Amino acid sequence: MGLKLAVIVVYALGLALSSISPSVPVARTESFGQGGAKVFRLDMNGRRGVVLFNHKAHEARMNPDPRAPYQSKAGAACVGCHHARDPFGVPQLSKCGACHRAEGSKGNPKNRDFDEVFAERAFHDSCIACHRASSKGPTTCNGCHQTVSAAR
Repeated sequence: MGLKLAVIVVYALGLALSSISPSVPVARTESFGQGGAKVFRLDMNGRRGVVLFNHKAHEARMNPDPRAPYQSKAGAACVGCHHARDPFGVPQLSKCGACHRAEGSKGNPKNRDFDEVFAERAFHDSCIACHRASSKGPTTCNGCHQTVSAAR
């Protein structure tokens, strides 16, 4: 019970801190569809158009790509995307934009090759690799990105 409470508290703190930190708008959450599913609007200011990401549809999926840097175990699929951990090893379930921001942002994490993993790169690397490995989901630009007029 104590671990669940700690995870909830850490999650709430992560959301609170991510909402007050200055950043470029990477995503906005909306609830619509069946059961009020949370759908994130990604790349809102991008050249190719908005990407709609249905969180509920991805919650229980694990990345089948053996090269994925963050592997998850059965029952812990969240760790595949929400891979940041606190000093005690508890996953930090904050939004992608809490760490991955616009290209060139000072706090962006680095990958194994010390390349900047800004928001667009993180989404492309993780999403496309998972879609290819699972043979499910879009793998082309137009497969994810809606035209600007269709997204409004």
